[in-house]
Amino acid sequence: MDNVYALHKCRVLRVYDLTDEEKLFLFRFEDPEMAESWTFVPGQFVQIAMPGVGEVPISICSSPMRKGFFELCIKKVGRVTKKIHELKPGDFVGVRGPYGNGFPMKEFEDGDVLLVAAGIGMVPLRSVFLYTVDNRWKFGNITVINSARYGNKLLFRKELEAMRDIAEAENIRIIQTTTRDPDWSGRVGRAHEHIKYANTDPKKAHVAVCGPPKSYHDIFEKLLEMGYDPRKIYVTLERRMKCGVGKCGHCIVGTSTFLKYICIDGPVFGYYDIISTPGLI
Repeated sequence: MDNVYALHKCRVLRVYDLTDEEKLFLFRFEDPEMAESWTFVPGQFVQIAMPGVGEVPISICSSPMRKGFFELCIKKVGRVTKKIHELKPGDFVGVRGPYGNGFPMKEFEDGDVLLVAAGIGMVPLRSVFLYTVDNRWKFGNITVINSARYGNKLLFRKELEAMRDIAEAENIRIIQTTTRDPDWSGRVGRAHEHIKYANTDPKKAHVAVCGPPKSYHDIFEKLLEMGYDPRKIYVTLERRMKCGVGKCGHCIVGTSTFLKYICIDGPVFGYYDIISTPGLI
């Protein structure tokens, strides 16, 4: 039987400061066989282990189309992530995964795609976005809504700005908005307030949402008001995950007769799972 806790050695290739709290890391598998065979679905996560310190679950934020490499955006919030932020190109980490259920990208094909990110929600949704760009011919119109309190907190802001010309040519609409930045010269308002500007057809669009749980009510309300199919609305959650394989019970939500493990049943859930499972949001 395979050891679910087995780690694979990965080399840090690049470290890039996104904000004063988040860094973007590029990793490569050292084992050629692992580099060739390893893949994932947008929305899945890995466990990053720092020897002698611990490990943390982190969503993959790159496209699965590039074999042997993957990117993680990591926020410095605790002991393990603080140590990860000290890594330099050439250093090594232990990785296991990928884990969890990702977005059903096959179902997304042949229709429009709307991505709604608030706060650090752009991290897992970047994987979805880059995958749709890498497979552009499989999808219809695409809109990305990226929102944060301040302009300097908009994750992947420069990357999305740099894609403006390509986006226009490819029927991709990129909306970046802030809610509290007096120096911001672009769009203002919360993510749900900009759904009306999307170039997606509610009748044939799939929606991926990620952000603070308190933002979901307004986002859901606006999507349903505009006619988006609730069966095609998906949310990715990362709350309370720890071991990644359903052994520790740390991320169990629901009731005694209706339990869900976020790390196994999720982190991507459909709209009806979200509204019917106590504790998911």
